[in-house]
Amino acid sequence: MCRHCTPYNASKKVTPMAQQLPQPSTAQLARSEQLMSVIHTLIHQAHGWLPFDAYMNAALYTPRLGYYASETSPFSALAADGDFITAPLLSPEFGACIAEQALEVFERVGVAQILEVGAGTGRLAADILTHLHNRGVQVNYAILELSGTLRAQQQATLADAGVHLSHQVRWLDALPEDYEGFIIGNEVLDAMPVELIGVQAGQWFERGVTADAQGLEYVDRPTDKRLTMPKEWLTALEDSGATYVSETHCQQLAFIESLGACLKKGVVLMLDYGFPAHEFYHPQRNTGTLMCHIQHVAHDDALYCPGVQDITAHVNFSALKSPRNLTAIGYVNQANFLINCGLLELLTQLPEEHMRVAANRAHKLISEAEMGELFKAMAWAKGLAFEEDDTLQGFTRGNRLLSL
Repeated sequence: MCRHCTPYNASKKVTPMAQQLPQPSTAQLARSEQLMSVIHTLIHQAHGWLPFDAYMNAALYTPRLGYYASETSPFSALAADGDFITAPLLSPEFGACIAEQALEVFERVGVAQILEVGAGTGRLAADILTHLHNRGVQVNYAILELSGTLRAQQQATLADAGVHLSHQVRWLDALPEDYEGFIIGNEVLDAMPVELIGVQAGQWFERGVTADAQGLEYVDRPTDKRLTMPKEWLTALEDSGATYVSETHCQQLAFIESLGACLKKGVVLMLDYGFPAHEFYHPQRNTGTLMCHIQHVAHDDALYCPGVQDITAHVNFSALKSPRNLTAIGYVNQANFLINCGLLELLTQLPEEHMRVAANRAHKLISEAEMGELFKAMAWAKGLAFEEDDTLQGFTRGNRLLSL
């Protein structure tokens, strides 16, 4: 049982959350126990207190035991034993729209190359490559994937789709150097470890994880760190005496900058759920955005069964506006990106017997009540000349870059 405590000057209390969550399988519990031993060691090495970002990294990425590094794939297409569903699993038109955007990038860069980071099941790659094949375009497609389990799943997905016959597909263990082309990632940034920083009664703290014989718990320590919210909001929070906790995004920014460092000429496109800073750090969003998923149940108990559930945080897109080596060229909601890339036209080209189902699934991608507004698309360029009003097809309408 995982326990929580309130901020560092308050007493501990047990949460009933674990009693309400789906029960993992016997195998999952056994793997979680092994991971708990690793986490206990990390806490001991950190002198009894592990910053939350280090805990999140261990829970998600510890080799063979972490959520994304185990021998069981976390991705599911409407399966009862899965934890969540991504856009490519909802509709092949999602990948087709990204393929349409890729065609413009190829023309601007002068080479037909795509690098996908965090390719999940391989469904997005299969849909992109299928659409490009249907358009008569052959592409060199690379996938950066460190998980052996996911790499095998991606290879099986591509083999089933037959796209390996018409394109060159390869897997990478590290980012290439002097890459030219189109770098893409869908729901990659939200799974990167975050720090938890908060304020209570005017005192700032950082949240970490400790352990004893009964399990894991949160403990908060004083810190000099601050959240990157407007100064007047910081002052108001300090003066109000209220409790406020949210996330920082250093690893997300570092990742985007690493893509910029490997890119010689081309475009980076990321799609994920999140907000600009003025929404992300709004005073009323006082518990942050940290979220967990297990068997299609969303909750906020990040200490529940480490390694068995996903842990995510929304993206603060304002923090990614000015990375080194890259120039931001577009920021829109997912609905606008897909429509700009021809989603509606793609649907009209489907056989009539497939139209209704495809339209219903596509509706989830663009509906404001579903994924259309919460999910955003953001693009950066390097080595390409964009005039003041010039941008990519996916950002021609609804571009909110200046609002970040």
